[in-house]
Amino acid sequence: MISDIIKKIQSFADGVDHLSQREKWVLFGGGMLVVSFLLFFLLISPFLESKKMAKETIVRKQAELVTIKALQAEYRELKNTEGSVQQFISKRDKGFTLFTFLDRQAGKAEIKEKIKYMKPSLVEGDSFFDESLVEVKLEEVTLAVFVAFLRSIESKENVVYVKRMSISEAENRGYLDIVLQIATFVEKEDD
Repeated sequence: MISDIIKKIQSFADGVDHLSQREKWVLFGGGMLVVSFLLFFLLISPFLESKKMAKETIVRKQAELVTIKALQAEYRELKNTEGSVQQFISKRDKGFTLFTFLDRQAGKAEIKEKIKYMKPSLVEGDSFFDESLVEVKLEEVTLAVFVAFLRSIESKENVVYVKRMSISEAENRGYLDIVLQIATFVEKEDD
């Protein structure tokens, strides 16, 4: 087998010896061209492709790092907010309930007769707090009365906020029908 290969190489060399100088240069140039293509496609092209992929990976990882840093800052801000929320919750009255608070504020705003219903609920949270919700439906209220009620219920000190709001025009023109979902946080009860 090896002897066959050696014979073929010798016959090729003998064949090349019989070529003219011009034919030898053409054969050498063709061989160099084939070797160049092989080098390019087997070595240089994969290297350039891997270099391009590495650059793309670096750009993608840098973008991910920026996102991670933004999320980290947001997380720290939320942790600080949670701490201040916990402080506010610990300062409010021991018997505080959202339902009672809203009922009292509705009386002060003189819209108790406009309340169609108040539905309390509790959503269990992941950390130290549960979310206490009360859905309130108001019928045929004026914008001024509604704004006064909103101002009286949103309370940083009691950590009360409007989570969702739906406003529609009442059948009686100039009045509004409103559904509010009002929320606060309460400490989890120990079982």
